[in-house]
Amino acid sequence: MDEGIISGMKELTVECWAKKIGMFPEYACMLHKVLDEPEEAPYLLEGLVDGYEKLPKKAKDELRNCLIRVQIHCSINSSSDPINVSKQLFIAETMEKLLFGNNLLGMEDIELEEDEKKPRRGKGHKKAGKGRKPGARGKE
Repeated sequence: MDEGIISGMKELTVECWAKKIGMFPEYACMLHKVLDEPEEAPYLLEGLVDGYEKLPKKAKDELRNCLIRVQIHCSINSSSDPINVSKQLFIAETMEKLLFGNNLLGMEDIELEEDEKKPRRGKGHKKAGKGRKPGARGKE
C-alpha cells in the first residue's frame, strides 16, 4: 500500500504522518503492514484494536480518514491486482467497523435497504385527524 494513500499526502511517509497526528509510530507501522499485507491481519488485529484505545482523538479521526482513503483507492484500482486489492478493501472496511462501529462508505447501502423496507403511502391516503376515526367527517 502506497504510504501516500495512508498519510493522505503523496510525499508524506507513514512515520512522519504518525508524528504529525500524534499517533504512536509502532501503531502506524502495524497499520501500514496490515494494509500492505492483508494476510498479516489475524496476527496484528489485537495490537491494532488495543492500540486504538490509547490514541488521541485527532489520531483516531485521521485513522478513519486513512481507512476511507484506502477503500476509495481500492475501489478505483480494483482492476490492477484484483485479488490483493479486494483483500485490502476487506481489511480497511473491517477495521473501520471494528474500531468505529460502522462503515461510512457502506452507510448509503444500509440507508437504501432501510428505505426499501419502509411502507409507502399511496397518493390518496390521509392521516386521520386527532381524535377522529379514519373516514369520519367533521360537523357540516
